[in-house]
Amino acid sequence: MHALEFRQVSYSYGEGEFRIDNLSFTVEEGEFVAVLGHNGSGKSTLARLANGILTRDGGEISVFGTPLDEKHLYDVRREVGVVFQNPDNQTVASIVEDDVAFGAENVGTSREEIGRRIDFALHAVGMEEYRHATIARLSGGQKQRIAIAGVLALLPRIMIFDESTAMLDPRGRREIMEVIARLREEKKITVLVITHFPEEAALADRALVLNRGELVMQGTPAEIFSRREDLLTYNLDLPRIGSIEQALNEGGMSVSSTLDYRILADEIAKELTCGS
Repeated sequence: MHALEFRQVSYSYGEGEFRIDNLSFTVEEGEFVAVLGHNGSGKSTLARLANGILTRDGGEISVFGTPLDEKHLYDVRREVGVVFQNPDNQTVASIVEDDVAFGAENVGTSREEIGRRIDFALHAVGMEEYRHATIARLSGGQKQRIAIAGVLALLPRIMIFDESTAMLDPRGRREIMEVIARLREEKKITVLVITHFPEEAALADRALVLNRGELVMQGTPAEIFSRREDLLTYNLDLPRIGSIEQALNEGGMSVSSTLDYRILADEIAKELTCGS
């Protein structure tokens, strides 16, 4: 059974405005999928359609086989959690534990169970020691971890990260991607990361590329980033390792296309050894 399925989904913000047309794809349970695209490509619209924040104009969306419609909207929203770009816009309380508990309280979870979920969520994002901290005093990366914990406390089976690292510095982005990887490995959560950072997409099992509301490429990150001319067409960049590999080959050092720095380092060492 697919964790998430879009079947010929369409959506428009109005006549003459941005549209998604006949968008079809699937995400398997436990899979890590990256969604790439330039600004205005439809990435965030996809995220909002996936848990019913926006209502599609046509087509079908299902979550673990349950149709996303008016009858099942509440059930689907409990399965699909979304973490947005700006953690300040997701904060509803001044103290960490109160903020993490907010969503679970709203769906009628018992006080005892809420306590367990706060423990679970803060542990999952590595923020246990900040349980009683004031959110306003946290760093951007720490605030985003708390935003993730608040969604986790609802125990979703799918988590969508909608440009969740866009406002963070490189260290903060790395910390959030480490949290995402840990959630997937330890909690078996299905993950969609919507991003314009190719380095983040390179960590996924599979990548989807959107352009003007259409799915134009999909495959493993290695397959996607090997199509360099197509990426340029869609205003996308290579991850840094891809740019390094390209520069080395253009400079006369023959190395294979890889997204693994260790493999690239080994090949460079072999080339240098053979040339000495």
